[in-house]
Amino acid sequence: MKFAICNETFQDRGFPEQCQAAEAAGYTGLEIAPFTLANDLEEISTADISEYRRAASDHGLEIIGLHWLLAKTEGYHLTSPDDAVRSATVEHAHRLADLCAGLGGHLMVWGSPQQRSLEDGWDYEDSFQRAADVLRPAAEYCGSYGITIAMEPLAPTETNFLNTAREAVRLIEQVGHDNLRLHLDVKAMSSEDARWHDRPGHDPG
Repeated sequence: MKFAICNETFQDRGFPEQCQAAEAAGYTGLEIAPFTLANDLEEISTADISEYRRAASDHGLEIIGLHWLLAKTEGYHLTSPDDAVRSATVEHAHRLADLCAGLGGHLMVWGSPQQRSLEDGWDYEDSFQRAADVLRPAAEYCGSYGITIAMEPLAPTETNFLNTAREAVRLIEQVGHDNLRLHLDVKAMSSEDARWHDRPGHDPG
């Protein structure tokens, strides 16, 4: 079995040193938080991407993809009723896919709790549909690269939208694209009340 680690675990050091630390700890994969590379994706050049790939390879690491997709950004939100914000979020997801593909990754874990939480007065079902309308074109674009968006349910202590695997599966089915799948986080799963055999996708037989 192979294990990957999030690079922001070592964000107090440069990227080559992050790779060195991950290798020393026994990992063979690295998951990148975009904000650790630059404040703006436009600041990351093709040459930079090549250097990141080389540093990872030099330490026997595969860059498997991205996470914290919307963390430390402004103007992006999955469920916002503002059409311009949602459109910008789709475009940002496209740029993230470009980065992910350039790094050789194949996964984009969509957690980003603050950028999906519902504000007072936002209807849940309307927000649910808005999320689907953002994720559908994002998944289509990712599909051109063979990248999968991994939708991550998170605990109520982090967000008020998509707290259970069941909710996430419903959203994935609403989007209806093969490049949007379910990502189960052990910490988040521990907050669910449902018994294991009641969770979506589990066959007790």
